[in-house]
Amino acid sequence: MSFTTVRKAVIPAAGLGTRVKGIAGDLPKELLTVAAKPIIVHAIEGLAASGVRQIGVIISPAKESIRQFLLGNPPEFLAPLLDAHLRVLFKACKFSFFVQPEPTGLADAVSLCREFVGNEPFALIMPDNILLDGLPVVTQLIPFFSSEGRGILGAISLEAEDASRFGNVGILEAKIVPGQSPRFREVSAFSSKTADPLRIPPGEKLLKNFGGSIFLPNFFDYIERSRLNAKGELDDVPVIQAILADQGLKVVLLEGNGFDVGNPAGYWAANLHLESKQPRRRGW
Repeated sequence: MSFTTVRKAVIPAAGLGTRVKGIAGDLPKELLTVAAKPIIVHAIEGLAASGVRQIGVIISPAKESIRQFLLGNPPEFLAPLLDAHLRVLFKACKFSFFVQPEPTGLADAVSLCREFVGNEPFALIMPDNILLDGLPVVTQLIPFFSSEGRGILGAISLEAEDASRFGNVGILEAKIVPGQSPRFREVSAFSSKTADPLRIPPGEKLLKNFGGSIFLPNFFDYIERSRLNAKGELDDVPVIQAILADQGLKVVLLEGNGFDVGNPAGYWAANLHLESKQPRRRGW
C-alpha cells in the first residue's frame, strides 16, 4: 500500500519533565510559555498550518490541565493564556486524548494511539522541540514523504556551541543521495540514549533528529517487537533503529532555528532568540 499524505499526528505529553522542573514547578512543561505561548501550542499551530488537524495527545494523570486547556475549559490559572486566536485554532482541530498511567517510555505512550492512527501514516511531534524562523516541521517533511512513501525523520545541524542546549540521543549518520536535494539524506545510523552530555568537537557538525517525524502505521508493530526485549522503559530509539535496519529511513535537514525547550538552557535560549527579534522601543 502506498502512502502520500498525512492527516493525523501524535503528540506525546506524558513525560515527567524533570529537566525543567525548576522552571515549571507543578505546571506541565508543555504549558510553559515560549514568547507568551505554551510550548504545546507551537506544536499544534505547526500541525494545523501543515493541514494536519486530527491530533492525538498523550497525557499522564497529573497533566489533566493540558486536556482542559485544549478543550477550551482551562483551570483558572491558565485562562489568561487562552485568547480568541487559540479558541479558534483549537476548535479547528479534532483532539483525541490518551492517558499513560505510568512513565514507562515514549514508545509505550505512542502505542496507546494505535487505534487512533489506524492504517494511516502519522506525524510524531515532540512538543519540546520548537523550530523557529522556518516553515513548520511537518510542512517541510510532507513533500519528501509524498515522493518516498516511507519513514522520514526531521533533523537539524548542530555545532560545538549548541551542544549544551541539546540531549545526546538521536544523533544521525546520513549520506546525501545523488541527484536529490542535499537536505534529503539516507540514514545509516541512529544513536542510542546515554547519560553522557552531548559533546561536539570545535569545527565539527552533527545531525540530530529533531522536531518530528512521519512514520507508517507499521511503527506500532515495531513497538510490540521492541516490547518483547525491553528492560525498564519502552523507549522509541530501539523502535526507530529496528525500522532503519529493516526498511531504511530518510532524513530531511530542516530549515530554521531549532530549540530543545525541554531543558533549561534551550528554554531560555528560545525565549531570548524571540525577544531579540522584537522591535526595540526608543527611549526619551
